[in-house]
Amino acid sequence: MPMSLVTQVRKLRNAVPRVLCAICMLMACGFSGAIAATPESLSAAERMAAHQDSVAKMRMRSLKLAQLANKEDDVRSLCSGVDKCLGIKFDFCTADDFKPWPKVKYDAEFCAPYHEIVKRGFPADLRQPMATEIYARLGRQYRAIYENKGTLPLGGDIISYLFDNMPFTADLINAYLNTNYTLEYTSRNHRFFNGSNGRSLSGEFYWALQDSAGQKLGMRNLFFGYGHAQVLRWSLHGSAIAFLDMEEVSRRELKYKLTAIVFPSNSVLNSIMQMNVFKKVVNEKIDHIVADIKKASGKYFGGDKEPMLKNAKLKSQENVQYVIDFENVVNGAPWKLGDYERLRKEREKQRTAPAPLKLEDPRMIK
Repeated sequence: MPMSLVTQVRKLRNAVPRVLCAICMLMACGFSGAIAATPESLSAAERMAAHQDSVAKMRMRSLKLAQLANKEDDVRSLCSGVDKCLGIKFDFCTADDFKPWPKVKYDAEFCAPYHEIVKRGFPADLRQPMATEIYARLGRQYRAIYENKGTLPLGGDIISYLFDNMPFTADLINAYLNTNYTLEYTSRNHRFFNGSNGRSLSGEFYWALQDSAGQKLGMRNLFFGYGHAQVLRWSLHGSAIAFLDMEEVSRRELKYKLTAIVFPSNSVLNSIMQMNVFKKVVNEKIDHIVADIKKASGKYFGGDKEPMLKNAKLKSQENVQYVIDFENVVNGAPWKLGDYERLRKEREKQRTAPAPLKLEDPRMIK
């Protein structure tokens, strides 16, 4: 029996939406295909450019991975931290690199060191020395923060001189206290150095900033370093970022504040380093160094010059000049960071300059 006209209309009416939906899907696929060109539709030059860009990103990521001792987690910390806190996406980072750490709250407190470093003049520009390492540490899951503040019996020019000649500074303290401090520069520009208090602290450091956004040279400092510390029964190795801010109160007094951000490698170590007893011991070690500086300074400014004049290292030809320079600064001569290298070059030039020839008029010779 032939299908009634009403039945045919009903079937057609039901089919129309499905047909229209199918047509829309086909149109969408067609448009999306036209917009997102496939590799086959690109020109040879465009395919080559895309390939070169991909290779360049892979190479950059490999370079950053090598800088971070081949630790994939540090690449993730670098990429995710800078992205979440500064809104910067490095183009060599993969989707996995941008994944935030699940235990980290990327809030104002966590991001504060990022903004502080940028404000001081150390942006997330990975072409800068040690920027990759510094920003990767900031993005790690664990951190412990230590603060130590107090005063030093030194003026701005004097502390600038001592920072500008760190080996002499260590020798000077050792001469007065019979200690074993060491400070040695490991780069020509004096930005990399290593040191030890001769007891339980040692490390290698990079002097990332010597001022804050170009202001207060020598008084607003940022350091990054790898160190070793013996704290109670723990022997610890790790990295840290430190701000050392100073303010001159008078020609013989400075206020200082040291803020150190330490990065434990795991949750167990993080728990230990957050303990109050642990933080107390760390502060005591810093206080011990400050006390040594105060003790040596007290003897020197008290008029006792004998340890400095009799010390074998300070009597060397090179150190004699440093003693003279130091005495001049103590007596009021100005000094700023960089004067050490400037004077060294000037003195070197004077030593190597040939003596001028003196020509005598033969008619004057009898």
